[in-house]
Amino acid sequence: MKARPLSLLSLLLPVLWLLAGAGCNVIPASQPDATRYYVLTTIPAKPAAAAAEGPHWRIALRTVEVPSFLRGKAMQVRSAGNEVHYADEARWAESLEAGLGRVLRESLEGRGEIAHVVVSAGEDPDFDVLVRVLRCEGDSDAKVARFSAVVEIYAPRLGADLRARDTYVIEVAGWDGSYGQLAAKLSEAVDGLAGRIVTLLGSAGSPGKR
Repeated sequence: MKARPLSLLSLLLPVLWLLAGAGCNVIPASQPDATRYYVLTTIPAKPAAAAAEGPHWRIALRTVEVPSFLRGKAMQVRSAGNEVHYADEARWAESLEAGLGRVLRESLEGRGEIAHVVVSAGEDPDFDVLVRVLRCEGDSDAKVARFSAVVEIYAPRLGADLRARDTYVIEVAGWDGSYGQLAAKLSEAVDGLAGRIVTLLGSAGSPGKR
């Protein structure tokens, strides 16, 4: 009896099954999103013994200025003098400008020397405060958080004349390499900046006087 020839489909079926099985092994399994988000936080205010007797300034805090390389949400770690690593797995939950402005305002309002931080253009402050951030990063070699900013104090009632200017630089030691701790260390730095602003206000003279 003559054997019946195999159909083309019968020959292809085993090959198709093999290809289907191989395809299942090639497609990688989906991975969970490892990105973590962090915020700057306000350091609890320490009571000032002489706050009730000292000056009580009303200040206008202008929008904090940051350089273009700090405007992304990725946190930054400097591993060499001019080498910056953007940590895509660690991001700010808000823009750095917004976070710095929020924490700085809260830190200033927590100090007895500050009566009020003006937020409305219709209010009449004693001084305008301008902050330009230069650095806000971790240093993986030195194990520190680095922060620096230029602070300028203006008296708006006299045509916005400059009363005081300073470059604030701080290194907060003890960074363990984690991004959560980096956010905490930088929060400490911003709180220190608020203290420096209060000191500069004291050297700026009385409102309305040179």
